[in-house]
Amino acid sequence: MRAFVVAAFLVVSACASVQGAENAPPPFSTDAAAAPTAPSLDGVADYPIPVDLPAGAYRIDPNHATVLFRIRHMELAWLTARFNDKDATLDLDPTDPSRSRLTASVATASVSSGVADQQGEGRFDHTLARVLGADATPRISFTSTAIHRTGAHTAQVTGDLTLNGQTHPATLDVTFDGGRVDPLRGGSMVLGFSAHGSIDRSQWGVNNWSAFVGNEVQIVIEAELIKA
Repeated sequence: MRAFVVAAFLVVSACASVQGAENAPPPFSTDAAAAPTAPSLDGVADYPIPVDLPAGAYRIDPNHATVLFRIRHMELAWLTARFNDKDATLDLDPTDPSRSRLTASVATASVSSGVADQQGEGRFDHTLARVLGADATPRISFTSTAIHRTGAHTAQVTGDLTLNGQTHPATLDVTFDGGRVDPLRGGSMVLGFSAHGSIDRSQWGVNNWSAFVGNEVQIVIEAELIKA
Protein backbone atom coordinates (compact mmCIF):
# COMPACT_ATOMS: atom_id res chain seq x y z
CA MET A 1 0.00 0.00 0.00
CA ARG A 2 2.81 2.39 0.91
CA ALA A 3 4.55 1.70 -2.44
CA PHE A 4 1.35 2.59 -4.27
CA VAL A 5 1.05 5.90 -2.38
CA VAL A 6 4.68 6.80 -3.14
CA ALA A 7 4.21 6.02 -6.84
CA ALA A 8 1.02 8.06 -6.97
CA PHE A 9 2.77 11.02 -5.33
CA LEU A 10 5.57 10.92 -7.89
CA VAL A 11 3.12 10.86 -10.79
CA VAL A 12 1.08 13.76 -9.40
CA SER A 13 4.26 15.74 -8.74
CA ALA A 14 5.41 15.17 -12.31
CA CYS A 15 2.11 16.38 -13.78
CA ALA A 16 2.08 19.46 -11.58
CA SER A 17 5.65 20.62 -11.95
CA VAL A 18 7.12 19.68 -15.29
CA GLN A 19 7.15 21.64 -18.50
CA GLY A 20 4.24 20.91 -20.80
CA ALA A 21 1.59 20.53 -18.08
CA GLU A 22 -1.92 21.61 -19.06
CA ASN A 23 -1.75 25.20 -17.79
CA ALA A 24 1.87 25.82 -18.72
CA PRO A 25 2.90 27.44 -22.00
CA PRO A 26 3.78 25.09 -24.83
CA PRO A 27 7.46 24.05 -25.04
CA PHE A 28 8.23 26.59 -27.74
CA SER A 29 9.90 29.78 -26.62
CA THR A 30 7.90 32.01 -29.00
CA ASP A 31 4.17 32.08 -29.60
CA ALA A 32 3.63 30.55 -33.04
CA ALA A 33 0.73 32.87 -33.80
CA ALA A 34 2.93 35.92 -33.29
CA ALA A 35 5.94 34.58 -35.14
CA PRO A 36 6.36 35.30 -38.84
CA THR A 37 6.10 32.35 -41.16
CA ALA A 38 8.13 31.90 -44.28
CA PRO A 39 7.09 29.58 -47.10
CA SER A 40 9.72 27.05 -48.00
CA LEU A 41 10.82 26.40 -51.55
CA ASP A 42 8.36 23.53 -51.95
CA GLY A 43 5.40 25.56 -50.72
CA VAL A 44 5.23 24.07 -47.22
CA ALA A 45 5.25 26.75 -44.53
CA ASP A 46 8.22 26.66 -42.17
CA TYR A 47 7.99 27.85 -38.57
CA PRO A 48 11.41 29.16 -37.48
CA ILE A 49 10.56 28.86 -33.78
CA PRO A 50 13.22 27.50 -31.41
CA VAL A 51 12.28 24.69 -29.06
CA ASP A 52 12.64 25.18 -25.32
CA LEU A 53 13.91 21.64 -24.75
CA PRO A 54 17.35 20.09 -24.13
CA ALA A 55 19.42 19.49 -27.24
CA GLY A 56 20.97 16.18 -28.13
CA ALA A 57 20.03 12.55 -28.53
CA TYR A 58 16.72 11.00 -27.56
CA ARG A 59 15.87 7.31 -27.83
CA ILE A 60 12.55 5.55 -28.03
CA ASP A 61 11.06 4.01 -24.90
CA PRO A 62 9.87 0.66 -26.31
CA ASN A 63 7.45 0.25 -23.42
CA HIS A 64 5.67 3.46 -24.39
CA ALA A 65 5.62 3.19 -28.17
CA THR A 66 3.39 1.55 -30.74
CA VAL A 67 4.01 1.07 -34.46
CA LEU A 68 0.90 -0.05 -36.32
CA PHE A 69 0.17 -0.67 -39.97
CA ARG A 70 -3.03 -1.35 -41.87
CA ILE A 71 -3.44 -3.13 -45.17
CA ARG A 72 -6.67 -3.87 -47.00
CA HIS A 73 -7.85 -7.45 -47.38
CA MET A 74 -9.50 -8.31 -50.72
CA GLU A 75 -10.79 -4.72 -51.10
CA LEU A 76 -12.89 -5.29 -47.98
CA ALA A 77 -11.87 -4.57 -44.38
CA TRP A 78 -8.51 -3.18 -43.26
CA LEU A 79 -6.31 -5.62 -41.34
CA THR A 80 -4.38 -3.92 -38.53
CA ALA A 81 -1.14 -5.30 -37.09
CA ARG A 82 1.81 -4.01 -35.13
CA PHE A 83 5.56 -4.44 -34.93
CA ASN A 84 6.77 -5.66 -31.54
CA ASP A 85 10.46 -4.90 -32.18
CA LYS A 86 11.05 -1.18 -32.85
CA ASP A 87 13.81 1.37 -32.35
CA ALA A 88 14.22 5.09 -32.99
CA THR A 89 16.60 7.92 -32.18
CA LEU A 90 16.15 11.67 -32.49
CA ASP A 91 19.04 14.14 -32.60
CA LEU A 92 17.25 17.34 -31.59
CA ASP A 93 18.48 20.77 -32.61
CA PRO A 94 16.42 23.14 -30.42
CA THR A 95 17.60 26.29 -32.19
CA ASP A 96 16.15 25.03 -35.47
CA PRO A 97 14.10 21.83 -35.16
CA SER A 98 14.04 21.45 -38.95
CA ARG A 99 17.73 20.55 -38.72
CA SER A 100 17.04 17.69 -36.34
CA ARG A 101 17.61 14.13 -37.50
CA LEU A 102 15.41 11.08 -36.98
CA THR A 103 16.22 7.42 -37.55
CA ALA A 104 13.79 4.57 -36.91
CA SER A 105 13.46 0.89 -37.66
CA VAL A 106 11.31 -2.17 -37.01
CA ALA A 107 12.08 -5.86 -37.28
CA THR A 108 9.98 -6.99 -40.22
CA ALA A 109 9.40 -10.46 -38.78
CA SER A 110 8.14 -9.02 -35.46
CA VAL A 111 4.65 -8.56 -36.92
CA SER A 112 1.84 -9.32 -34.50
CA SER A 113 -1.69 -9.38 -35.92
CA GLY A 114 -3.63 -11.24 -33.24
CA VAL A 115 -5.21 -13.36 -35.97
CA ALA A 116 -5.90 -16.95 -34.94
CA ASP A 117 -3.75 -19.26 -37.04
CA GLN A 118 -5.26 -22.68 -37.67
CA GLN A 119 -2.26 -23.91 -39.64
CA GLY A 120 0.27 -23.40 -36.91
CA GLU A 121 1.18 -20.64 -34.47
CA GLY A 122 2.90 -17.72 -36.13
CA ARG A 123 2.40 -18.79 -39.74
CA PHE A 124 -0.11 -16.04 -40.51
CA ASP A 125 2.15 -13.34 -39.06
CA HIS A 126 5.07 -14.79 -41.00
CA THR A 127 3.06 -14.52 -44.21
CA LEU A 128 2.05 -10.96 -43.35
CA ALA A 129 5.71 -10.04 -42.80
CA ARG A 130 6.49 -11.38 -46.28
CA VAL A 131 3.82 -9.02 -47.64
CA LEU A 132 6.18 -6.27 -46.40
CA GLY A 133 9.30 -7.77 -47.94
CA ALA A 134 10.74 -9.55 -44.91
CA ASP A 135 12.65 -12.00 -47.10
CA ALA A 136 14.79 -9.21 -48.57
CA THR A 137 14.93 -6.77 -45.64
CA PRO A 138 14.84 -8.22 -42.13
CA ARG A 139 14.67 -4.71 -40.69
CA ILE A 140 12.64 -1.89 -42.24
CA SER A 141 14.40 1.44 -41.66
CA PHE A 142 13.63 5.13 -42.03
CA THR A 143 16.18 7.97 -42.01
CA SER A 144 14.95 11.54 -42.21
CA THR A 145 16.24 13.77 -45.00
CA ALA A 146 14.03 16.84 -44.47
CA ILE A 147 11.76 18.23 -41.76
CA HIS A 148 9.27 20.91 -42.77
CA ARG A 149 7.30 22.41 -39.90
CA THR A 150 3.68 22.99 -40.83
CA GLY A 151 2.56 24.47 -37.51
CA ALA A 152 3.75 25.22 -34.00
CA HIS A 153 3.49 21.55 -33.06
CA THR A 154 3.32 19.77 -36.44
CA ALA A 155 5.71 18.86 -39.24
CA GLN A 156 6.10 16.76 -42.34
CA VAL A 157 9.11 14.48 -42.02
CA THR A 158 10.47 13.08 -45.28
CA GLY A 159 13.07 10.36 -45.30
CA ASP A 160 14.59 7.32 -46.97
CA LEU A 161 12.50 4.23 -46.29
CA THR A 162 14.19 0.89 -46.90
CA LEU A 163 12.17 -2.30 -47.29
CA ASN A 164 12.31 -5.28 -49.62
CA GLY A 165 15.91 -4.38 -50.42
CA GLN A 166 14.94 -1.03 -51.94
CA THR A 167 15.13 2.55 -50.68
CA HIS A 168 12.66 5.25 -51.70
CA PRO A 169 11.38 8.47 -50.11
CA ALA A 170 8.38 8.46 -47.78
CA THR A 171 6.70 11.20 -45.76
CA LEU A 172 5.10 11.13 -42.32
CA ASP A 173 2.82 13.75 -40.79
CA VAL A 174 4.12 14.24 -37.26
CA THR A 175 2.62 15.98 -34.22
CA PHE A 176 4.70 16.94 -31.17
CA ASP A 177 2.55 16.01 -28.16
CA GLY A 178 4.68 17.65 -25.47
CA GLY A 179 7.72 17.18 -23.27
CA ARG A 180 8.15 16.68 -19.55
CA VAL A 181 10.55 15.41 -16.93
CA ASP A 182 9.51 11.98 -15.71
CA PRO A 183 10.78 11.00 -12.23
CA LEU A 184 9.76 7.41 -12.91
CA ARG A 185 12.23 7.26 -15.80
CA GLY A 186 15.28 8.52 -13.97
CA GLY A 187 14.24 12.17 -14.01
CA SER A 188 14.92 12.34 -17.74
CA MET A 189 13.20 14.60 -20.25
CA VAL A 190 10.66 12.62 -22.27
CA LEU A 191 9.13 13.77 -25.56
CA GLY A 192 5.90 12.47 -27.08
CA PHE A 193 5.13 12.23 -30.79
CA SER A 194 2.28 10.97 -32.96
CA ALA A 195 2.78 10.22 -36.65
CA HIS A 196 0.88 8.78 -39.58
CA GLY A 197 1.38 8.26 -43.29
CA SER A 198 0.90 5.76 -46.08
CA ILE A 199 3.00 4.10 -48.76
CA ASP A 200 2.36 2.04 -51.88
CA ARG A 201 4.28 -1.17 -51.24
CA SER A 202 4.48 -1.91 -54.96
CA GLN A 203 6.84 1.08 -55.31
CA TRP A 204 9.31 -0.97 -53.25
CA GLY A 205 8.73 -3.98 -55.50
CA VAL A 206 6.62 -5.85 -52.95
CA ASN A 207 3.86 -7.67 -54.80
CA ASN A 208 3.39 -10.77 -52.66
CA TRP A 209 -0.20 -11.93 -52.23
CA SER A 210 -1.49 -9.10 -54.42
CA ALA A 211 -4.64 -11.12 -55.16
CA PHE A 212 -5.56 -10.95 -51.48
CA VAL A 213 -4.13 -7.72 -50.08
CA GLY A 214 -3.89 -4.19 -51.42
CA ASN A 215 -0.82 -2.12 -52.15
CA GLU A 216 -1.57 0.76 -49.80
CA VAL A 217 0.03 0.38 -46.36
CA GLN A 218 -1.15 2.87 -43.74
CA ILE A 219 1.24 3.64 -40.88
CA VAL A 220 0.34 4.90 -37.40
CA ILE A 221 2.98 5.62 -34.75
CA GLU A 222 2.73 6.72 -31.12
CA ALA A 223 6.07 7.11 -29.38
CA GLU A 224 7.81 8.54 -26.36
CA LEU A 225 11.53 9.27 -26.58
CA ILE A 226 13.82 9.65 -23.56
CA LYS A 227 16.81 12.03 -23.37
CA ALA A 228 19.96 9.95 -23.58
